[in-house]
Amino acid sequence: MTRRDRWRTGAVTLGAAVVLALTACTGGGSDPDTTPEGRPAGAGPTEDGAAPAAFPGLYLATDVVPVESADTRITLASGRRCRDLSAMLAAGQWHRVDRLTFGTLGGAEVALLAGFGGVAGDLLRRGDRLVFAGLEGDPTCTATVAEVTRGEIGIEGRGLPGASPGWVATTRCYRSKADGALTVSLYFDTEAKVGGQGQFVLTRSGDRYQVDDDTSALTLVLLRHSGRYLTSMSAVYAEPNRRPAGLSQLVAGDSFRAEVTVRDGTADRPAGTVEIAGLADESRGGAVSVSLPFACAHVTEIR
Repeated sequence: MTRRDRWRTGAVTLGAAVVLALTACTGGGSDPDTTPEGRPAGAGPTEDGAAPAAFPGLYLATDVVPVESADTRITLASGRRCRDLSAMLAAGQWHRVDRLTFGTLGGAEVALLAGFGGVAGDLLRRGDRLVFAGLEGDPTCTATVAEVTRGEIGIEGRGLPGASPGWVATTRCYRSKADGALTVSLYFDTEAKVGGQGQFVLTRSGDRYQVDDDTSALTLVLLRHSGRYLTSMSAVYAEPNRRPAGLSQLVAGDSFRAEVTVRDGTADRPAGTVEIAGLADESRGGAVSVSLPFACAHVTEIR
């Protein structure tokens, strides 16, 4: 069995095929839905000083409590439904520019996506800053607001844009206590209208990381769209029986190689760039290379 065959087997079982498979599922539930934007009932003015210092202008109602805070991340607990918490976050000086919802997917499908870093939420902008507010749990929702990385994203291959400005929202980072391996999950989008989501495992050797060469260590999906990535994926989840033509799964080809650069001084919150070449587009054919920045606002230690 070739390396590509081994990776294909793993990806179909454990990888980005999760997203593709969900387009063929039907579900009975939904996570945050698309309620009208605006100030939630009972909310006071944004000038009441409730905004956390790291995110000035972010409105917090009195019944929403910060339970964890840092300069690039804040976690908010509430007794609200996710749709109401979403409306509150967009009611201050941060403007919602994109949103991911899971539409008609049921609890089992949403849990499956969560295992690969999938979380519904809002992309918010204030000036030149972007944050992703991940929304989890209903009827009592928790929001995790974290800084989004902006910069150049490389997506090389047939019909792909090459280098393009874009953003990357790192949704989850897990570090194994046993061997120090770091699992990073993220969403991304580009001005060239190609976005995606993925998860990769970085193994640690001393102070350096490398992309783990294992059949379950990489999941990566690309979506060619005409609007914004999160909104476009929401449409995919809203019609789970229809797979869009622009959705592609990438798997490692025989010439797969990957490099990761982690910036110095970021042991607690690893950040850097992952460059992956020798990927194969299973839908369109041809080789694909991807370069993505990432930044872990928080690392959860696991066994």
